[in-house]
Amino acid sequence: MAATLLAATAWAPMALAADAAEGFMPLFNGTDLTGWRGRPHLDPLEEGAGTPEERAKRQNDWNADLATHWKVENGVIVNDGQGVYLTTGKDYGDFELELEWMLPGPCADSGIYLRGNPQVQIWDPDCARDNQHGNQKGSGGLWNNPPESPGKFPLVKADKPTGEWNAARIRMQGDRVTVVLNDQLVVDNQPLANFFQKGQPLPSRGPIQIQTHGAPMHVRKVFIRELGTLDGTGPGWRDLGADDFEAVNCDPGTPDSPGTWTWKDGVVHCTGNPVGVIRTKQQLTNLELSLEWRHLSAGGNSGVFLWAPSAALEKLPRGSLPPGGIEVQVLDHGYTEQYEKSSGQKADWFTTDGDVFPVGSSTMKPFPPVAPNSQRSFPTARHSRGTPAWNRYYVRAIDGEVRLWVNGHEVSGGTDCQPATGFLCLESEGAPVEFRHLRIRELPAAKK
Repeated sequence: MAATLLAATAWAPMALAADAAEGFMPLFNGTDLTGWRGRPHLDPLEEGAGTPEERAKRQNDWNADLATHWKVENGVIVNDGQGVYLTTGKDYGDFELELEWMLPGPCADSGIYLRGNPQVQIWDPDCARDNQHGNQKGSGGLWNNPPESPGKFPLVKADKPTGEWNAARIRMQGDRVTVVLNDQLVVDNQPLANFFQKGQPLPSRGPIQIQTHGAPMHVRKVFIRELGTLDGTGPGWRDLGADDFEAVNCDPGTPDSPGTWTWKDGVVHCTGNPVGVIRTKQQLTNLELSLEWRHLSAGGNSGVFLWAPSAALEKLPRGSLPPGGIEVQVLDHGYTEQYEKSSGQKADWFTTDGDVFPVGSSTMKPFPPVAPNSQRSFPTARHSRGTPAWNRYYVRAIDGEVRLWVNGHEVSGGTDCQPATGFLCLESEGAPVEFRHLRIRELPAAKK
């Protein structure tokens, strides 16, 4: 049994593959526990302790315990409430996880460990015994987070009655977790605390675990989609280069002039003149984008347009920017002082640390904090560097939602973007700017 459980996890998807959306892989084949192993509640740092022989024996013991308390019946993973936790044989970093779970009896309690850390809480909200712990607020919260921290309890109670199946969708990127339970948002991009090493960052990778806690637990339809790393490495990523873009209203290169945009040795240089954009040759819908940028003069201004519609780019005059799309601002810190001196007004409607906002005919519901005009998503913290330092942006744009990370920190974004398909554009806006390490990963639509 131990050898079966520890077999290579890249097993061929079976019948349940038909239930997975494009880009998702089944973690449960509907027949047995291939690809899973046993593991208790354990500090990830302790799992590697001991000699190879000691570790192998420990794992064999856990697998034997797993075989005693976990089984598959009619396409459902069934646990009797006891034993080690059902644990993926593979470690994961950033991912989207979908599964269905059911508590067959009252007062049951379970949870989902992410990277080996507790937990997305699962329990019976109607059990009076656990009211002292807050179970009446519902499942899906990050219950082991510190008291009063956002996300510890769900935003709404979304549980189905005991004995009915619940559908959960969990996204983990960095240390932040979003949970949708039965199509209701219950945790909105909140950090999961490191349970074992208090105050320390979470491990970058770790297993997914389904907890046992004294009462039966049923699970089915378990799917995962791994997300890209913030630096654009990993499966599915590719470089973006000169051949991927075409001019819209910037000056082309000639034998006598390099033009507005010049590509050389992996770096694209923009003179800033005239104001305008270049765009990808193909329209894009769901994507991850990683790039580095730097301004070459104080107060430089540029940006990346997502989902710019064709109508906003057709016959766009020289010296103009598209009247449509979602802009991810690329702005040097010196712009604030220049704006206030030249305008005599307070620079309170923008920041220089990664604003995200709709342009022209496009619309977006911004994430807080929000600019005074209620259109821009302001960054939650300042992480960008001034000229001439390089900055890294990671942008995730999927199903009408945009999220921006600046130098490794998620800071801003928005949802309900319209349109949510269009061209990716790089912006020239009056000052020299450079981009490098442009990489993209196109994604399918999220499984609904």
